[in-house]
Amino acid sequence: MKINSFAAAKVNLALHVRGLKLNGYHELDSLVTFANLGDIIEVRPSDELKLTIEGPFADNVPKGADNIVIKAANFLSPDGKAHINLIKNLPVKAGLGGGSADAAATLRSLSKLWNIPIPNTPEVLGADIPICLLKETAIVQGIGEKITPISIPSNLHIVLIKPNIGLSTEEVFKNLKNKNNEKMGAFKGTDSIEEFANHLNKLRNDLLKTSITLVPLLRDIIKFLNVQNGNYYTQMSGSGTTCFGLFYDEVNAMRALSQAKIKLPDMWCKMVKLI
Repeated sequence: MKINSFAAAKVNLALHVRGLKLNGYHELDSLVTFANLGDIIEVRPSDELKLTIEGPFADNVPKGADNIVIKAANFLSPDGKAHINLIKNLPVKAGLGGGSADAAATLRSLSKLWNIPIPNTPEVLGADIPICLLKETAIVQGIGEKITPISIPSNLHIVLIKPNIGLSTEEVFKNLKNKNNEKMGAFKGTDSIEEFANHLNKLRNDLLKTSITLVPLLRDIIKFLNVQNGNYYTQMSGSGTTCFGLFYDEVNAMRALSQAKIKLPDMWCKMVKLI
């Protein structure tokens, strides 16, 4: 018996940092969606709790108890046993929520394997776990616990570009000087690309400036995306270092991807759809 779960890449279309709470967590407003690219979690019965890792980015993640997949398994059942195989397709320290998506997929799979409901407090594993469990486009507020699903246009094409340098969320927030910014404007969702583009271009990622300071190469990626035909919104996802461009159609997105592979040959470049 093997149970598979897809750990979709989480894309922060916008991220407004609203303040710092007394417990050290940051108050955020974020517009979050997911791509049809991600890691895969496979679980099967075993006489021990064991983690194996494969895939193009397998060497970049911890193999033992420090891996968030093992933490998720122990959170669900301290005595649970299973063989968990992580197929790591997403780069690490990319701002794509890979670890949180992996943990959420692990909870989904092991909940079925062990016939145990997922507890109501998955955020103890990380602020992004609740939205990664939901895996829907939503406005996420607070420290990740306030989630409002919304609709956006379907079949949106997005080009993701990440340099070989990564940034941890902790590192970026540690260097962030302004932690009290304006909240995100009200948005109830739309099926119109024009309305969606108009709304997006009023939004920000308050971590962008700090991330560019730490990795100046990000400025070049954003400049590259901004001049591509058919691109109507460019931003960095989360704390970086993945930048993205949203395109009106697949043809222009594919052209931009081809150009990226020529102009930025050492970077991770993908064209995906938002789900």
